[in-house]
Amino acid sequence: MALYLLRHGALPPNPQRRFVGQRDLPLTPLGRRQIAAQAEALAATPLQRILCSSLQRCRDSAGIVGRLHPDAPVVPMDAFREISLGQWEGLTPAEVEERFPGAYAERGRRPADYRPPGGESFRMLARRVLPALRDALTPAPQGNVLLAAHGGVNRVILSYALALPLGRLFDIPQPYAACARLELPPDFFDALPRFLTGEGDA
Repeated sequence: MALYLLRHGALPPNPQRRFVGQRDLPLTPLGRRQIAAQAEALAATPLQRILCSSLQRCRDSAGIVGRLHPDAPVVPMDAFREISLGQWEGLTPAEVEERFPGAYAERGRRPADYRPPGGESFRMLARRVLPALRDALTPAPQGNVLLAAHGGVNRVILSYALALPLGRLFDIPQPYAACARLELPPDFFDALPRFLTGEGDA
């Protein structure tokens, strides 16, 4: 089967780079156009199901794709929500540094395992997302499935697919409305326990 990983479209401008995390921000008109363009590109690809994060920007993205695939049910799931950044959400990097001295740099040094106060690390995100994806795809369907999710969620999945340590997940580009196609062999999830513990990370 093939899994299509679609990031939601553009959000409202954020010139101060405030951390978004699980704040439920809407798609902009540009974001809707970006997703509509991806939907057109996928129009001839039969989809069996459309999974999505339960946050509005992903539900709307999934709905835009779903208009061209009326036989594919859209299934929102909390497990595919973006990483929680806890007390950082809504703050700028400067405000994070002011309130939590040294924390921003520490997350940069240990992106896989650093957890903002009240939030998640990327390894915690992986432990939430990847088992849920495995369960959602079991028994493995013969057709194609699309997941409309977030930059962090998609990077975690792609890190696993590429056997890339979670500490390098920011090496994977995820612009708004990015779409990646993954061929999932029957043994795709066999290495999951090792990946989730960080065994073998560089």
